[in-house]
Amino acid sequence: MANKVSVINPSYCVPHPVSIQINTEKGVAYSEKDDRLFYINETYFSLHNRRVLYDDSKNPIVTFYYKSSEECKVFKGESSDSSNLLFWVKKMKKSSTIPSGITKLNVFLANNRDEEKSNFRVIIYGSKRSCSVYAGESPTIVAQVENNGGFKVSVNPNVDYAFIVALLMIVKDTECSDTEDIDALSAIQMTSSILSLV
Repeated sequence: MANKVSVINPSYCVPHPVSIQINTEKGVAYSEKDDRLFYINETYFSLHNRRVLYDDSKNPIVTFYYKSSEECKVFKGESSDSSNLLFWVKKMKKSSTIPSGITKLNVFLANNRDEEKSNFRVIIYGSKRSCSVYAGESPTIVAQVENNGGFKVSVNPNVDYAFIVALLMIVKDTECSDTEDIDALSAIQMTSSILSLV
């Protein structure tokens, strides 16, 4: 993308694509050179379903608070103060507008209180076989993920890759459709439906 998409910190926006591998069992994100970038604290769920994402220098990047299995709020650092809210994620309920085999997460930035339109969308295919992160309600993809036993992530240039990692840490804990692989025609129809999802 030409303009920077910064949610957590502009220092995580770089002018070239970023490849990341996430070990979904351990909650650890690695660079293409196999250097550790981020990790989730070892306590899986603590009081109020709180988890913290750290960088490799043990600096807290964001804190996740799971209000329910359908909603997660994400705060800067180790804060839980509303003034440090960065974004929240809501799993959309199944409906006639969401095709079978698709799970949709809407992402709202802190200043988007009315939730009329999402700032980002995560579309998850099947049982996390792959997923795409879209900018707002547009067809513009900012990151793509393939399941290779973990998450193989491709983040577009100038997109906050710490934000993408934080989103995918939520995706890894999201219950998704267990629909298996679909045929090519269904995939085309599904893609067409996804682009019209609002």
